[in-house]
Amino acid sequence: MSALFPPTEELLLPLRVPQYTLMGPGPTNCSPRVMAALGYPLVGPCSSDIRKVMADIRGGLQYVMQTRNEYTMAVSGPGHAAMDCALANVLERGDVFLVTVHGIWGDRASDMAERHGAVAIQLRKELGQVFSLDELETALKEHNPHVLFVTHGESSGGTLQPLEGIGLLCHRYNCLLVVDAVASLGAVPLFMDAWGMLPSVNVDIVCIDVELQYV
Repeated sequence: MSALFPPTEELLLPLRVPQYTLMGPGPTNCSPRVMAALGYPLVGPCSSDIRKVMADIRGGLQYVMQTRNEYTMAVSGPGHAAMDCALANVLERGDVFLVTVHGIWGDRASDMAERHGAVAIQLRKELGQVFSLDELETALKEHNPHVLFVTHGESSGGTLQPLEGIGLLCHRYNCLLVVDAVASLGAVPLFMDAWGMLPSVNVDIVCIDVELQYV
């Protein structure tokens, strides 16, 4: 290419990335299998080969989430992309959005919902606490929300919200359920079908990748 001035000295040097062991809630070190897969040849997005890859990914997600839902899919992007995708597809302007907040991720979901025009109502607890089924049922009765949002693994507070029974409550009160499982999927069981968790689960690779790397 033509240029009016030469490249900087740094551009002429090879890329150097330091090696660290990442032990936080995310990001985490990639497993050797993932790093090897990144070196595979590129495949056209409309080829039968890529459709097979996507089908394999769907099958893996269905297994780890224990669901037979044929609309299980991967969202290419950070956890926030999956969260925003879920909320954008279940919320309309003016919908009541009930969100459990016992850390930063419930607040983040509230902000996203309000940007989509929903009315966010927060059910709050202190860091380190979780919500009981009785508390959730009382809130569902009072607010009659269109969507209930629950953070499964609240990394900012170090809590794991029990999910069993919440899906049945949402069916009882005609409410959709969105679960943020970014920091829990792959580390603890998630029985999506058995627990009646529809329509959406937001998933990231944090615990799956840690499990591959260290377990």
